[in-house]
Amino acid sequence: MAASGLVLLPVLSGYLSLILLGTSCLLLGLPNGLSGKLPKPLRAFRNKLLGYCRRARELSVEGPFYRLAIWLGLKVGQGRLSSKCQGPDVRLKASGCLEVQVTMTPHLPYNPFHEENYVVAWCRADGKEWCERSLHKEHDCEKVGAKLRTFIDSLPERTLVQVRACAENTWGRSDWGKTAEVETLARPTEDGGFTGPLGPACGSGARYTWTQTRTEVFVKIPLAAEVKSRDIRFKCIGPKLEVHLVAGDGTTTEMLVGALHKKVKADEVFWTIEDPDKKYGRHLSIQLLKAEALQKWPCLIDADGHTNVDTRLIRFFTGDPENMSDLSGLQGLR
Repeated sequence: MAASGLVLLPVLSGYLSLILLGTSCLLLGLPNGLSGKLPKPLRAFRNKLLGYCRRARELSVEGPFYRLAIWLGLKVGQGRLSSKCQGPDVRLKASGCLEVQVTMTPHLPYNPFHEENYVVAWCRADGKEWCERSLHKEHDCEKVGAKLRTFIDSLPERTLVQVRACAENTWGRSDWGKTAEVETLARPTEDGGFTGPLGPACGSGARYTWTQTRTEVFVKIPLAAEVKSRDIRFKCIGPKLEVHLVAGDGTTTEMLVGALHKKVKADEVFWTIEDPDKKYGRHLSIQLLKAEALQKWPCLIDADGHTNVDTRLIRFFTGDPENMSDLSGLQGLR
């Protein structure tokens, strides 16, 4: 009897192992909709199995045998084991007056042997001639998580450009992805500023001029000869600037209204009407004190139509020892 029991023990263990394996495979193969209807102990057991499978996959991917297999497949296949490509999504950011930062989000298949590189094309928004540039995903792009980042340079200043991208490999090119648009930055004036559009109170095509120093921002708004100080309604609460023209019947028309790029000190804001000069003519002069000194503003108003400048070209310190040593304007700003 003892001998027969010892013989049956391996048989029973084998059957139990097969039953456990079959149950595990059945639980893993259940759709998520059906697994939610299982009893709580079975759901917990299934979740543990899924965790074990994920960990085993991670270990296998990190292991040397998996990497060796992928390396051999890529070398021997020479790209023939790749899948067909899909065009990446493109996101743009103006990074200079001559360049644009392009961030691509590839749509990669679940194929460890898949290889692809990219082609980026751009043109003026009002043009039809596209310029193309081929990109190697490792040599010409910076990997940022699951995305790829590159730059397009030698673009025209302050110009709206369109950019699109596609992927390519041994099987050819994909379709072009969605086209994105961005306007390149403007080159700042010698005083670190630029111009921007004014509201209807100033007439069609009228523009304001703004400049900046280490600690202050100055705004010039052209005024007609008949406008008096009582005709101007001025308000600046720190993050927003509002300048309106008051008519005789009490109605107001917008001159310059919008959110400032950065906060200013509301109790250190001054405005005056200046007599005509050769550069600006008769104008409203506004002086704003930056809440944080030494910050380079790319624009005065954060809104569409108000051009951004390339802050890398702004120089507060020109290398003059006298200029470098004069930091008195920074006192009390912190």
